[in-house]
Amino acid sequence: MPKDTRIFGLRFESNADLNPTQDELGHFLASTQKAGSREPHSSDLARYHGLIESIREFTRQQRVDEEPQNIRDRMFYGVLGFSQFVHPVLELAVGQFKYHLHILMALDFRKPEAFIKTAKEEIAGLDPKRKSDAAKLERLRGMVEERKQTLASLRRRRSDLSQELRDIAQYIRDNLVRIERLCEKSIGILVDLLVSQQAEQQLIGGIKEQIKASIKDSLLLGPVPRQLLEDAKKDVDVLSREITAIVRQDIYAMTGLYEAIHEHVRRTAGAIDGLLAKTGGGRDDRGDQDLAVFMQIEQALVTLIRDYCFELKVGVVRSESAHEDVLRKKRHDLLDGIFAQFERERRTRADRRSRGDRRKYPTATLPSHERRTGKDRRSGKSRRR
Repeated sequence: MPKDTRIFGLRFESNADLNPTQDELGHFLASTQKAGSREPHSSDLARYHGLIESIREFTRQQRVDEEPQNIRDRMFYGVLGFSQFVHPVLELAVGQFKYHLHILMALDFRKPEAFIKTAKEEIAGLDPKRKSDAAKLERLRGMVEERKQTLASLRRRRSDLSQELRDIAQYIRDNLVRIERLCEKSIGILVDLLVSQQAEQQLIGGIKEQIKASIKDSLLLGPVPRQLLEDAKKDVDVLSREITAIVRQDIYAMTGLYEAIHEHVRRTAGAIDGLLAKTGGGRDDRGDQDLAVFMQIEQALVTLIRDYCFELKVGVVRSESAHEDVLRKKRHDLLDGIFAQFERERRTRADRRSRGDRRKYPTATLPSHERRTGKDRRSGKSRRR
C-alpha cells in the first residue's frame, strides 16, 4: 500500500463508494444538527473556514500590494500558513467524518428486528396443517427472510462506514503528528536565530551600511560637520539596541504561536489515538459500541477546528532616533529572512511536490470539479485502493 507522507496529502485508505459528492456534502452541512434546531452542521466548521479564507485573502493581497502589510498579520498568518494547521483538506476531512457519522447514526436496525420478533411469535402460533394458516405461514416466512437480508445489508453498511470513519480519524491523527514535528523544527529555527544572533547582526550590519552610504553622499556635497558624524554614530547605537529588542520580541512572539499550535494539535492527536484504540480496529461489526466512540472522536475534531486559541503579542515599533521608518523596514526584512528559512525547511521535506503536480484542494463548503459524481460513485468507479 503506497503512503503519502506530505501533510494532508492523498488519503489512500478511502472507500470511494461511500464518499459524498460536493453537492451531497454541502446539502448535509446546510441541514440542521437536530430536529427543531437552527444550528446547521456547518456551524462547527464556520470559524475554521473563516480562518482559511482570511489566509487566502492575505496571501492574495501580498501578491498585489507593493507596500509591506501589517506586521502582526504577516507574523500571524505566516506562522499559521507554514505550520499547515490551516488547511482545506483538514476542513474537508472533518466535514466527511461528520457526514459518514450522520449516516451511521441513521441506520435503522430496530424496525426489521422488531418485525422478525413479532413474525416469529405469530408463526409459532400457526398450524401448518390448516390451509389458511399454511398460506399465512409461507407469507410470513418470506417476509422474515426479506428482513434478515435487510439486516445483513445494514450490518455490511455499518461495517463499511465504521471502517471509513476509522480511516478518516487515523488520517487526521497522522497529519496532526506531522504538524507537531514541523512546529518543533520551526521552533528550533527560531531558537537558533536567537542564540546565534545571526539575524540581528545582519540587520544591524545593514543599518551601518545604510548610514555610511548616507554620509558618503553628504561628502560629495562638501565637508561633513562633526555633529553630523556624532549624530550618525548615536543613531547606529540606538537603532542597534532597538533592532536587538525587536528581534528578541518577534522571535518570542512567533515561538509562542508555534508552541500554541503544537500543543493544540498534540492534544487532539492524543485524544484520537486513545479513542481509536477503543474501536474494533478491523472489519468486525461492533454496533453501538463503536458508534459511541465515533461520536467522541467527532467532538474531538470539532474542538480541534473550532476551539483553538492562538494569540500573537506584537509590540509597536517606536524609535528614539529619527529613523523609525528604517526600523520598520528592518522588521519586515527580519520576517522575510525567517520565512525564507521556513520555506527552505518545507521544501527539504521528503513529502514535497513539484508545482505542476500540486493539487487544488476542495473544501467542505466550496464547490469542486475534482469530486466524483454520484453516478460515478454508484457505478463502482475508484473503489478503495
